[in-house]
Amino acid sequence: MMSLRRKTHNALRSFVQTYGTPTAKRRLWNAEFGRGRWKGLESTAGDRVYSYLEKYANKGHILDLGCGSGSTANELDVSAYTSYLGVDIADVALDRARARSEENGRGTKNVFRQSDIESYVPPAVFDVILFRDSLYYLQRNSIVSTLRRYAEHLSATGVFIVRLANGSTAYAPIVRDIEQNFVLVERARFMDPDALVLVFRP
Repeated sequence: MMSLRRKTHNALRSFVQTYGTPTAKRRLWNAEFGRGRWKGLESTAGDRVYSYLEKYANKGHILDLGCGSGSTANELDVSAYTSYLGVDIADVALDRARARSEENGRGTKNVFRQSDIESYVPPAVFDVILFRDSLYYLQRNSIVSTLRRYAEHLSATGVFIVRLANGSTAYAPIVRDIEQNFVLVERARFMDPDALVLVFRP
């Protein structure tokens, strides 16, 4: 049984991740990446989302919001895209993402920027805008407006791809908001690990 202290810590952490100021979020994520909390996500080869990225990027341009330490940037088939821009609030994660890209010979193809994804303004138009396990860190009441703002940076045939780490009821309200406000192109539920991939456009 989880101790009261642990429950309180998790509740506070969750609150800061969603509602904290950009400075508080940055401090928290830097501490977690620095302690190695997210190291297990540095090797996700074969993730189900990659085939959707390859299909819809169509050798074009990808914006990855909440890119972490660069798994997508370094595991996606290098021939599947022309350019990749990863955005994350954690400097520690981005340093690792850049180093991995250099090690893999993708240093000029993969670019990374530090920012809170709720306020980031993309510098270009993209064929895919990806939220890979990052959309649920936004405030629920700002998800649709954030997606609409980013939609202005999609190409004429561009799509959003969202991966949620739980395909059952945990994120049902987010899925419902997407389905009610956007045009769903594909929806796929996977087990082992449990995940839901949504492809949609304005």
